[in-house]
Amino acid sequence: MSITRGAHSRSVAALLATSLALPVLACRAPVARNETQVRIARRGADVIAVGGAPQLDDSIPGDAMLAGGQLRFSGATGEDYIGAGGSQSVTGRIHGSLRAAGGEIHVAAPIDRNATIAGGRVAIDSLAVVGRNAYIAGGEVRMAGTVRETLQITGGTVFIDGTVGGDVHVSAGELRVGPRARIDGSLYYRVPAGKARVDPAARIRGRVLALPAQDWSGAARLFRALLLIGFLVAGAVAVALAPRVAIDAAERLRERPGQAALVGFLWLVLVPIAAVIVAITLVGLPLALLACAIYLVVAYLGRVVLALWLGRLLLGPRAAGGRGGIVVGFLAGAIILAIVALIPVLGGLVWLVATIVGVGALLVAVRAWSRGAEEPRTLGA
Repeated sequence: MSITRGAHSRSVAALLATSLALPVLACRAPVARNETQVRIARRGADVIAVGGAPQLDDSIPGDAMLAGGQLRFSGATGEDYIGAGGSQSVTGRIHGSLRAAGGEIHVAAPIDRNATIAGGRVAIDSLAVVGRNAYIAGGEVRMAGTVRETLQITGGTVFIDGTVGGDVHVSAGELRVGPRARIDGSLYYRVPAGKARVDPAARIRGRVLALPAQDWSGAARLFRALLLIGFLVAGAVAVALAPRVAIDAAERLRERPGQAALVGFLWLVLVPIAAVIVAITLVGLPLALLACAIYLVVAYLGRVVLALWLGRLLLGPRAAGGRGGIVVGFLAGAIILAIVALIPVLGGLVWLVATIVGVGALLVAVRAWSRGAEEPRTLGA
């Protein structure tokens, strides 16, 4: 059970990191724009599509990465599928792993490796075949496909009516196992009393074991751990993809901490107020939602800037050797921030200050770079 939970944690952390990295990737790559206002970028063998309703139906040698309102993928990937959006339909062929997060996710594709999915409503169609393990979290989960190895589901309402080659672990508010369910391993479930029903026609070779209902204190600790892992991985990806901007922001924080703090404070206070004002009109509601999304991403990345500054301060020249040195510098500072964050009261205060000054430095650096006011510092600065 602990091995499965650890694998689940790593998969969700990877999903979180890749979802946060999508906007950075899209901004850094050469971009094409089609008639439906979808931005499509290519980075080597990978393809990135961002917009209101991105759709890919081509054969892609590397990863397919989509972000937007309504995502549709009916092509084939040589590696992974990564999606973050309101609704997703995956009906192609995934030769790697699938990682998807969104409001409503429908999967009807063969997947050679693992599937990690988090959404409001998740449906695994009977045509879907996961070659290894599947980790699913959602408010409503319906699994009618095939999972060759382990299946782990956390959700509100869970319905299983497919085939699983290994064990099934379920933690939910309600569980139903349908008549077409075939489980070669055992079924372990944590569900409130009277909320689990297994159809007599379901075939389960192993044990059917009801475990005590989920202890949410443990789930809260797991969630905090996932946030920390996500911060470390997403921050490392961000500074590796945009090293010059990251260094420039860290240097501006060192040179002008007062200006960074003022800009960051104004941004964090005024943007939500402006979003609420704009959202009052129905016409401005989409703009307000977009502003909120950008606000959350910038606030998250602001902490990355402070962690990089702190790591470079501690490591000195060892943190200035190209992308590798920058990533090491960020990780060193991020680990220190994470340790301080564990201290009651002081930890929350440190995270707040980190967000304010980091956001300010990042905004000042991005503004200067976009206007060409001065050339960003080199990687060895």
